[in-house]
Amino acid sequence: MTTELHFSRARLRRDATVQALLPLLQSGNNGSRHPGHHLVWSLFADAPDRRRDFLWREMDRGTFLILSARRPVDHHPLFDIDAPKPFAPVLKAGDRLQFSLRANPVVRRYDPRRGRSVKHDVVMDVLRSHPGGERTDHRFAVMRARGFAWLERQAERAGFTVRTDRVRVDGYEQHRVTRKGPAPAMSFSTLEFDGLLTVNDPDVFLAAIEGGFGAAKAYGCGLMLIRRV
Repeated sequence: MTTELHFSRARLRRDATVQALLPLLQSGNNGSRHPGHHLVWSLFADAPDRRRDFLWREMDRGTFLILSARRPVDHHPLFDIDAPKPFAPVLKAGDRLQFSLRANPVVRRYDPRRGRSVKHDVVMDVLRSHPGGERTDHRFAVMRARGFAWLERQAERAGFTVRTDRVRVDGYEQHRVTRKGPAPAMSFSTLEFDGLLTVNDPDVFLAAIEGGFGAAKAYGCGLMLIRRV
């Protein structure tokens, strides 16, 4: 890892003031299902030109796990935040770890209309070639095969290995996030990965965890949670 990292848990407070605002805070704008994007960012937005230097994942409703280069600070206050812990696991080649990852797996395809490559959801990239009435029948098999293939590519670059019989790929879901003004809504998908991995290169692996996996990191994707078996 190149940066000192902090691992935090932040929960929306249970007092009457926050509870009164909770439906608004958690419903998002115009049907957006990802208000966590704004809620978690509020813990790090101490300057208008700040760039995102954290990853997060919503576990239970209103409970967020956060990996960050800076300590989260609740300016409003909306959260109860556990004391951040340093994230500095000591690993060696051959270590086996339990992991959990919510990711937005994509592939890039060249789009001649745009003159550039664009991101495609790894599941719909395959399913769109099937007639609409057949997609449900193929979804699970495609989700499993394409999701695991994507994870293997990540592992090859990130210093670890996985086996098909030791990883669960599940929870395919599509999301739509509205944006301010005339900007079109943003769509992305998520997959859930849980299982065992083997560390091959500890330094490369920890650097990959720091950077996150896949796309849509601003929307709660990409944070790999690990623990020893």
